[in-house]
Amino acid sequence: MSKKLLITGASGFLGWHLCRHAPDGWNIVGTYHGNASGLFPKTPALQLDLQDKDAMWQAMKSQKPDAVLHLAAASNPAHCEANKAESRELNVEATMNLAEFCAELRSKLVFTSSSQVYDGLQALNEEAPTPSPQNEYGKQKLEAEQRVQEILPEAAILRVAVMFGMAGPGTNNFLQQWLSAWQQGKEVTAFYDEIRSFLSGRSAAAGVFKVLEKGAEGVFNLGGASAISRHAFAELASTVFELPAAKIIRKSQQEVQLTSFRPANLTMSLEKIKGLGFQPAEPWEELAWLRKYTSYGS
Repeated sequence: MSKKLLITGASGFLGWHLCRHAPDGWNIVGTYHGNASGLFPKTPALQLDLQDKDAMWQAMKSQKPDAVLHLAAASNPAHCEANKAESRELNVEATMNLAEFCAELRSKLVFTSSSQVYDGLQALNEEAPTPSPQNEYGKQKLEAEQRVQEILPEAAILRVAVMFGMAGPGTNNFLQQWLSAWQQGKEVTAFYDEIRSFLSGRSAAAGVFKVLEKGAEGVFNLGGASAISRHAFAELASTVFELPAAKIIRKSQQEVQLTSFRPANLTMSLEKIKGLGFQPAEPWEELAWLRKYTSYGS
């Protein structure tokens, strides 16, 4: 018997991949606000403003989902820094409301947080103890995590690494931007002192569905098998996609005027989610798969 899965922010990058890679047994309904073009083709969807509490409650009552994947967020750190009250309304208040509705309807909640909750000063970031975010986006995500755990202790929270891959026309990510720039002969700046556990969209979807499949509770890191610098990732991408003329400018964070704090090292321990059966992939494996199934670089 199939279960109903409601995905908020289904028209975003991760939402597109979750709809594309959903295993059998899930009847998916996606919500979107203004970006219908980002939905995976033929995904049953409804337009929803998550800052409208009454509308959210009506949607939850009408759909009666067995599980909810809450992806929707104001996820641009610079935007959150410049618009703290507005972004908090979506990142924290709407998340709290959704958790309350899930508790009322007894729906399983999986909330996607961010690796930005970590301060970037540790060699390896583990789920415990409580992290210390240094930018507004990370602070809002951590507060949302804490409120979710208070309202719905059986919820699952995923601290997701920076993602990459190819998706629908209404979505974008740094790898798509880089490949487009290189094919136009433009240069790309990549930091050598910014370490990330890069995660492909398809692996992110696999991790999310593994958590759902296991009925897991608590906080989990979700990232790629090996953490590398953005500069190393750029070089690897240009090699895998056979773009020898790719222009990559190697810089440190200090050489660029950033609009918000960016943690230096977001290497994440994945032992906890691996215990559920999730198998993280190496960056070169993910890029090779993308190279095989896209037209970039050909």
